Amino acid sequence: MNDDPRPLMTVDMDGVFCEPPFGQNLGIHRTFYDPAMAPHPARVYPRWLNAPLDRLRFDFRRPMPGARGALLRLATVRRLVLVTGRRTRPRWWLRHHDFDGVFEAVYVNQSGLGSAHYKQTLLRRLQPAEHVEDDGRTAQLLAQTSDTLVYLCDWPRNRDLPLDTRIIRVGGLVDLASRLAP
Repeated sequence: MNDDPRPLMTVDMDGVFCEPPFGQNLGIHRTFYDPAMAPHPARVYPRWLNAPLDRLRFDFRRPMPGARGALLRLATVRRLVLVTGRRTRPRWWLRHHDFDGVFEAVYVNQSGLGSAHYKQTLLRRLQPAEHVEDDGRTAQLLAQTSDTLVYLCDWPRNRDLPLDTRIIRVGGLVDLASRLAP
């Protein structure tokens, strides 16, 4: 049992505090899953192939402007846990960009589920008070199937979506930290 009075907040990585390539977040989905349907399986490559592919896809990305400071501010009022749909651990990236130690735990998708359903399953187990996400499809699924308050970081591809009213749109982590932390 954890005696820490700060609420648990899970935080997605890519598009939340790690910039997408060329500032274009093309991984955001504009369609939603039916929450009553079975979880969506993922195409999972063997580790010997996936590890080098993930290094190519993710290692050269930069942190979002002000993200580290915003996370440190949020950590004064929330327990932060990283939840990523990535299939490999982002240890090198976190260490290289000085995010090592910001999160009390890091969860990587090692399941056969797609990212949205992986996060749904994990959040059911962790029971966070809040989750920070960049993908409208994932945010919608989490809002419809959990009691977790979902903050959606604003990106052009997730604008104008018919989102659940329990989703709170934020400009990004800096905006969220200014709302929640001193």
